[in-house]
Amino acid sequence: MLAPFLISFLVFLAMGVPVALAMGGAALAYAFLSSGISPTLLVQTTFAGMASFPLLAIPLFILAGNLMNEGGITDDLVNFSRQLVGHIPGGLGLTTIVACAIFASISGSAVATAVAIGTVMLPAMRRAGYDDETSSALTATASCVGPIIPPSIPFIIYGVIAQVSIGALFIAGIIPGLLLGLCLMIYMFIVARRRGYPREPRAPIGSILAGTVRALPSLAMPVIILGGIWGGIFTPTEAAGVAVVYAFIVGFLVYRRLKLNRLFALFLKSGVESAVVMLLLGLSEPFAWVVAVEQVPLKAMDALASLSSSPVVFLVLANVFLLLVGIALETAPALTIVTPVLVPLAERMGIDPVHFGVIVCFNLVLGLITPPVGGVLFSVCGITGLSLERLSRGIWIPFLIAVAVLMAVTFVPALSTFLPRLLLSH
Repeated sequence: MLAPFLISFLVFLAMGVPVALAMGGAALAYAFLSSGISPTLLVQTTFAGMASFPLLAIPLFILAGNLMNEGGITDDLVNFSRQLVGHIPGGLGLTTIVACAIFASISGSAVATAVAIGTVMLPAMRRAGYDDETSSALTATASCVGPIIPPSIPFIIYGVIAQVSIGALFIAGIIPGLLLGLCLMIYMFIVARRRGYPREPRAPIGSILAGTVRALPSLAMPVIILGGIWGGIFTPTEAAGVAVVYAFIVGFLVYRRLKLNRLFALFLKSGVESAVVMLLLGLSEPFAWVVAVEQVPLKAMDALASLSSSPVVFLVLANVFLLLVGIALETAPALTIVTPVLVPLAERMGIDPVHFGVIVCFNLVLGLITPPVGGVLFSVCGITGLSLERLSRGIWIPFLIAVAVLMAVTFVPALSTFLPRLLLSH
């Protein structure tokens, strides 16, 4: 019955049915075609998939990010980053990368980061003489730091499905995310020197200190989240609740840009965004149940064993497969499909599940900047008016830099496992 199940899933996708409904529909078709399987079982499995305490972190982190965005932190973060690195060659580009990294640690969303930072920095880079392809490609790639640096919704989804510590995944993403940002900064520095991009005057110490104080409430949020998890004060889910309260206090009392009459709209927006993710996760459960019943992971293991039993070969094949999946699917739906299949394979190969989680999420996030359907690409094109074809030409060098970082993370496990083992060993 595996063939009709897979065929129905692919047919639903080809018809343009949303991925969540395609997964649920394929599982329902499997139940109708199989004898002795009640559709009621699939309904129960769907609700059981959403009744998970760690998943409560998703709507809470989404709400916290929306509260911080509405609170008007973007300008302060950009100003802070500009004072730090604006005087270096390619300073505006470096400012974009630093601002994306900081904003990412608040929003956890690549698209939100691209829109928030790109709206401010892309026009500024254009006025300074940066060519649109370079600045747009840099902003798009830098925004991918968002789902890698904690808090990260992809890490939560992977952790729940693979039954891996979400706190360990959060901490594991710190070094890979910072490494990606550093490599992009080196690239921007080289390009700026070659093309003679302007740099800004060095900011006086007093101005830097004032900008730091202004941005400090925003900078403190990821510290509170990670520090609380690391110190055992609260779980990742509880950290999400703390983040909501903190974001409200900062936006309403510190920055004073968050208005009470906007709360209903923010709650509604966060609810819709959360519902989309939760529906996807719920309908992924009957899909994963069918995958398990049909022993897809076991069959994949046998097929892989016939090729090679080497973990290196497996990691190479997994990276290629995930990059291709990321081109066609958004990160969250892709995670719900590939995680139940690939995690048992990785465990059989002796690969650390936290390390593998960083690899999986990193790969799928890069799909957001891969033509022709990358969500971040469309967002950046909407800001600049640049055609998707031009941006697609300009994205390849930053994309290849990101792939190089991904290869380093893949084959140097310590980049993602060192901090969790150091900080969570107690």
